[in-house]
Amino acid sequence: MSFLQRFGYYLFGVALGSMLVYVWLIRGRDFPAWTPSGRVLQELAVDSVVIDPGVHLPFADSLLVQHIKACDVKFDESVVRDVPCKEYQLESEKERMRFKVCRSEIRLYEYDPK
Repeated sequence: MSFLQRFGYYLFGVALGSMLVYVWLIRGRDFPAWTPSGRVLQELAVDSVVIDPGVHLPFADSLLVQHIKACDVKFDESVVRDVPCKEYQLESEKERMRFKVCRSEIRLYEYDPK
């Protein structure tokens, strides 16, 4: 058996195995975010965010999730270690938001348009 025949069998086996793994394990699943920033945005992009009374948003409360997804998480300005409630700062070209994430609730306590 020549090298090309063995290599062809090898490629056939890899392709068949890849298709089986895709069909049995991957197809139809919704994978969570992979990066830390993606995980934070996924955690904050829920409809049950409590907005402090002192925060005045220039848009409807129902659009908050879209604004969160358009932002980047600034970990250097966030407080996430050794505190009972983590604080995250999100920024985009248009706005800056600060969230407090506790076990029982997620609270938007600061909003600054740029």
